[in-house]
Amino acid sequence: MSSLFFWKTWNRSHRLGYLVGLCLVVISLGLMTFAWLNGINTAIHWDVLSELAEVPVAVHTFTDGLLSYTAGGKAYTVSEQFLASAMAIHPALATACLTGVAIAFVLIFSAISRFDRLRYLIGMGMLILGMAFFRWEMLDIPELTGNTLFLMLTVLFGGLSYYFHAFRPDLPIYSRLLAFSLLTGATALALRSVTPVAFPAMTLLSYGLPVLLVFSVGFIFFISAEIIAGLVWLTSTSREQNRPVAEIAGLVAEPTTAPGTTLGTRNFLVITGLYLVNLVMIWLKNTKMVEWDVLAISPFLLYLVSATIGIWGFRRLIAQQDVVSFRDGGAFLYIGLALLTTLTIGYAFATANDPITEMFEDVIVYTHLGMGLVFVVYVYINFWPIFKQHRAVHRILYKPKRLELSLFRIVGFIVTIVLLSTGGLISLRQAIAGYYNALGDYYVAVNQQPSAEAFYRLALEQEFQNHKSNYSLASLAMRQDDQATASFYYQRATLKQPHPQDYAGLSQAYLQTSLFFEAVKALQQGIHAFPDNGELKNNLGFLYARTSVADSAYYYLKAASTQAGNGDVPEANLLGFYARHPLVLSADSTLATSIKPSEYESYQANALALRLVAQNDTTRPTRPAWLAAAPTGQGLSIGRFANLYNYAIVNQQPDTVLASRLRPLLANPLNQDFTDELLLAQAMAEYKAFRPAEAFNILAQLAQDNKLDGPAYRQTAGIWMLEQGLFQAAADQFGANNDTTSIYYRAVALTKKGDLPVAQSYWETAAKTDPVVASLKQVLYDERKPTTDIEKAIYVAYRPDNAGRGAYWETIVNPSLKTVAGVYLTNEYLQQLQWRNAQLMLSGMPTKGVDPLAISLRNVAAIRLSAFRRSVGSAETMTDSILPQQRAEADYWLGQTYERTRQPAKAMTWFKRALYRAPLNARIVTAVADQLQARKQTQAAYDLVLSALPYNEDQPVLLRKYANLCLAIGLPDYADDALANLQSASSPADYQAFLADYQKKRALIENSRQKFVE
Repeated sequence: MSSLFFWKTWNRSHRLGYLVGLCLVVISLGLMTFAWLNGINTAIHWDVLSELAEVPVAVHTFTDGLLSYTAGGKAYTVSEQFLASAMAIHPALATACLTGVAIAFVLIFSAISRFDRLRYLIGMGMLILGMAFFRWEMLDIPELTGNTLFLMLTVLFGGLSYYFHAFRPDLPIYSRLLAFSLLTGATALALRSVTPVAFPAMTLLSYGLPVLLVFSVGFIFFISAEIIAGLVWLTSTSREQNRPVAEIAGLVAEPTTAPGTTLGTRNFLVITGLYLVNLVMIWLKNTKMVEWDVLAISPFLLYLVSATIGIWGFRRLIAQQDVVSFRDGGAFLYIGLALLTTLTIGYAFATANDPITEMFEDVIVYTHLGMGLVFVVYVYINFWPIFKQHRAVHRILYKPKRLELSLFRIVGFIVTIVLLSTGGLISLRQAIAGYYNALGDYYVAVNQQPSAEAFYRLALEQEFQNHKSNYSLASLAMRQDDQATASFYYQRATLKQPHPQDYAGLSQAYLQTSLFFEAVKALQQGIHAFPDNGELKNNLGFLYARTSVADSAYYYLKAASTQAGNGDVPEANLLGFYARHPLVLSADSTLATSIKPSEYESYQANALALRLVAQNDTTRPTRPAWLAAAPTGQGLSIGRFANLYNYAIVNQQPDTVLASRLRPLLANPLNQDFTDELLLAQAMAEYKAFRPAEAFNILAQLAQDNKLDGPAYRQTAGIWMLEQGLFQAAADQFGANNDTTSIYYRAVALTKKGDLPVAQSYWETAAKTDPVVASLKQVLYDERKPTTDIEKAIYVAYRPDNAGRGAYWETIVNPSLKTVAGVYLTNEYLQQLQWRNAQLMLSGMPTKGVDPLAISLRNVAAIRLSAFRRSVGSAETMTDSILPQQRAEADYWLGQTYERTRQPAKAMTWFKRALYRAPLNARIVTAVADQLQARKQTQAAYDLVLSALPYNEDQPVLLRKYANLCLAIGLPDYADDALANLQSASSPADYQAFLADYQKKRALIENSRQKFVE
């Protein structure tokens, strides 16, 4: 173990410095491995493009027990496809890489100054030559043109290095490391402060890439024999106790190893042979000499192993050759070169610079194969007899008796060159192409697109099939809306090393030029090349969903949901597909219930849209979590907008959070594209929060001068007014539309108001295109007798002038319809003060098979009867089975019960509860105003009545109250105006009765005023 952790015997300063450097190497190896395994995803990611699609739905629906009322509108579904991003350029990554390279050079400079004179001069010459190729003049520092900056740096670093080498060789390595670190840091800070270049680190790294490649190739060649050397150690080390790992793994020819012996030459030859055969197979495959799909060890795994083993191998080399102190020089030289090489390879992977990664792949294979063969010969010539004697050859591996290792390194270098030449020097061209790609990246980062394109094209001249250049040029062309050029480069990017992103980009380029079928074909080719890629399948399903090929769309979207990296996208598309294709839902109704909890906003939006289309779920929807968060000031994404809008439609309960968040969203100019939809959502939220006046005002604002969507907004407002019992206001809203549905609803509104003569013309118009409406019209106007239960119930409800309609009620079979029609009769009896008839009617209603709405209406009528009879106990027992739609009316009549039993406090409580739910109901507003006026709060009563008056100008009870309040607060002119409206809204008898009382009050006010003047 002492040889494994050799640094433990060093002093604290040396050990600390070495371990810090070793940790940096380990970190760089880890980062390189991550970038290698992550592949092109490090530089190219999947973006998501969202599109909105409208789906016709009912934005509001209610029923009065006889007829159903639906406001038509639209919901939004979100369709999403994956887009391959442009090649990511990260100047920060270049800065981090250059920082690591600078640390590596600090280690190398510090170590070389400990070498003897010849090795020092050679090493420094190589370093200074490398510095010259970093193109320092590209930093464009004022007053330092040409090679001035390079000469200054040469003097600084070369002078410091020579000082340590010639004058202070006694200084330990940590002193040298500290000095070079300070000099490097000061130089970096100085250059950064004076250069006008935007990304100086990226500039130096891109232009200095050839230097890093040369040093890296040299290091790879240097460690290329380490695996063979490790096998020598493995097979020549004495096994005293344990069986060797290779024997356990079954990789050795000799089945057992006796204690005190080595694995021997036979096992060395077997393991080495397998290793070299693997390298030969990679070489043959890379040179296209064979097309075998063989399983071979990755060259980069060989590099990782070689670089790791080399830590101990280089220590043995230094120790046996006694060239320099390993502790004061060799150890730091090795980790410096290892760090530099690993960072260079990792940077190539991180930037998806495939020409450089392929070059490194070839270099690793050829150096390891060439030097591996030569090193086996080196071992055979110098140590074979000793090896066969089971001696510890590894202890003298670098002390040859016949031929020096340097001679074999020369031979290995020649063999490597020969192997490289078999590929036509493609590796050299790849290195040049990679260099141009790096420069292209730099000019993209500084937004000089023409220069970037020029360098990418230079890279293509060296290696026309390299992926990075083609993909980058395609991305630049897409940025310029040049889809033809983009499709050309995307297509060429698929020739050598295709990736799913290439086919996605090609498909998108075709789509943007309206070449739909070519886009489909491109995705089909991509799926053929990458059968498990979910992103391509999602995009193909997305395109099929635009056509009538529903089965193919479903197939690909379903497959993509389990294969895509972001499975939420195809799952959201599936729900949107169901919502846009009701026939698919009708074929399999379970699809509408296949919704799972998800935080993905597009999925939530489509789930809500599907719910609106299917109309199979009445539970309260879950509020989007982001609504409760503090506003960020950002604009709404498409998914978030659709989620918000659909939620506002689906939700039927008051949601103060929704209403409060919509206001700042509307005020945000980033959301101006969604203004109308957000206003409609706000109107929905206000209406469901029992603020109908605000909702009506918003819809009026939306409908004004809006020829396209104005009719829909007015129809929605009319439906809401019908639900609120504002029949004349609803009729006026429908009257502004010309469509048959609005005309029908106008006829219904006037009928519910009791104005059948005026409604007749509208019934006749609506009946022309709808036989059901025609039959209702015939029944209502006595053109024929009602025959069905619904016809009888409607006749009973809306023909109070026919005293014999009770006979029709007796013949109704449907329990719910009979109950609802009976409620109309009950209310009429109570209006006429015939409470006994009302009680008989309630007792004669069905008790079985009645739906909840009919029960709720019956209970409200029972509470009204209790109020008439002043029976608090019976009224209180009927308040439980009341639906929200009738809760306001039930609260009002319960308040009336308390008021008639002289309990004004309780009456006021229930009146306020009723007012909260129905702030525009004329009877409720009048009751609350009476209570307020009795409490001397006349102004509050006036304000309350005034807020409800615009929607109740046909309601005598509210007009009378308004006129009296105007007199009470000294507004007689307004009172006179109200009196004029009351005359047209009341019967002559009622008007004359009120007029007499009004004139008395008016006279008293005039007399009081006259006395005050006198």
